[in-house]
Amino acid sequence: MKNAVWIWIVRVVSLCVLGPIAGGLMGSLRGGDGSAHATAFVSDSLVGGLFALIAVFFLAMIGGIIATKAVSLREGVLNMGLVVAWGAWGAGQVGEALRGAPGSGSLVMLAAEGAVALVLALVGLVMLSKASGRGRGGEHDECVRVDGEVVKRIGGAAGPSLMLVGIGVGVSMLLVWLQVQNDLSGQAVWGGFIGACLAGVFGGMVLKNHSLKHERSGEADLSLVPVMVGVMLGAVIGPVLTMVMPGSGKVLHALALGEAPGWMMMSSLAWVGGALIGTPVGFSWVESSVARQQVQAARG
Repeated sequence: MKNAVWIWIVRVVSLCVLGPIAGGLMGSLRGGDGSAHATAFVSDSLVGGLFALIAVFFLAMIGGIIATKAVSLREGVLNMGLVVAWGAWGAGQVGEALRGAPGSGSLVMLAAEGAVALVLALVGLVMLSKASGRGRGGEHDECVRVDGEVVKRIGGAAGPSLMLVGIGVGVSMLLVWLQVQNDLSGQAVWGGFIGACLAGVFGGMVLKNHSLKHERSGEADLSLVPVMVGVMLGAVIGPVLTMVMPGSGKVLHALALGEAPGWMMMSSLAWVGGALIGTPVGFSWVESSVARQQVQAARG
């Protein structure tokens, strides 16, 4: 009961205090045409946009560390994602930002923004893992932990880990393509969450299957982090893919007609927020399913 109370307290802090501040920071940016539609790097001030982006992740880390200390590391990752998603909600529409700053240079800046957001998210995961400490939370938290031991484990299983990254990229981009039909912030946040959830499901199946082999062979167990990184990479791959795909010179025309692929209308914060919230949720569904099957097998 005490743990449940703390869960809702930390979520209220993230959703009702830190999140709105993050959304306000992103909403304060202005596009190249002076409108309210801008992203961190597709705006009238690169320095101001970078400051806002760093500030959003700083707030997200605060929320995540509070939740990690009060509840668990996995709850900390969720709360970090909630604050980042608030930042995505408060930002301008990506399509409108691109209209205000036409040209391939804007897509390059959008991809660069995605890379910076990914790095900041990984720094946040490292800080949350340090705040959690080893041993606290047990196996429940190991899937989202980022520290030296986990990095060695991922490097020691490079092939499977790269496959998990591919699952994160492929599944999330497919779902975003199917789900995101316009550049409204709500669509982007929802698309990032749903794409990450399904990536977490497929990635979780691979993780659980590998865990069974791990028990028999002694191989190093895998981590959910590569799947999360794969989802976040959508923020880089989406703009790059838009630049190289046929008809890329008609980006603005496609946006105006509503024919642009979903990944073109996703902000970096929508990708990262979706990854932090949705991937562990999808993995939890797999964990619950496996646990039920194990109980049924024990009874049978």
